[in-house]
Amino acid sequence: MQRFKAVPLTAEAFAPYGEVLAHKGEVKQQPVPGAFDRTDDAPVPSLSLLRIDTANALPVVIDRLERHPFSAQSFIPTEGGRCLLIVCDTAADGSPDIASTKAFITEKREGITYKRNVWHRSVTALEAPSQFASVMAQTGDGRDNIFFDLAAPIEIVAG
Repeated sequence: MQRFKAVPLTAEAFAPYGEVLAHKGEVKQQPVPGAFDRTDDAPVPSLSLLRIDTANALPVVIDRLERHPFSAQSFIPTEGGRCLLIVCDTAADGSPDIASTKAFITEKREGITYKRNVWHRSVTALEAPSQFASVMAQTGDGRDNIFFDLAAPIEIVAG
């Protein structure tokens, strides 16, 4: 089983995959320009509330990734604590490039926006209960989520 180390989330390390949503304190209002990136195929705005009542502990084994081809997807914490983020690049055939897997641990008040088409694992809470607001645009016809079952599970361990 391939093993990857989770490291603290930084804006620089996460930049290829999206944006870290954490107020920097420089101005009162901080825009988040990437949060509403979408194609014309996804005209329907969607706001969902996600509650996670069970915390995970490292190591975490995963066997599935997902991506959203038509819209960025944001997760903004409203309750709870740290989360594990798992992302990877896309291989030439469109599948996840597992060798490029990166894992990050957020701080309590950090949200994120995944760019369109970024392979990622669903939100994995390290503390519970946790609650998030999730924002994305949708097609309205079910093409919003692409799931990929990994040929072999991978393990995320503490860095």
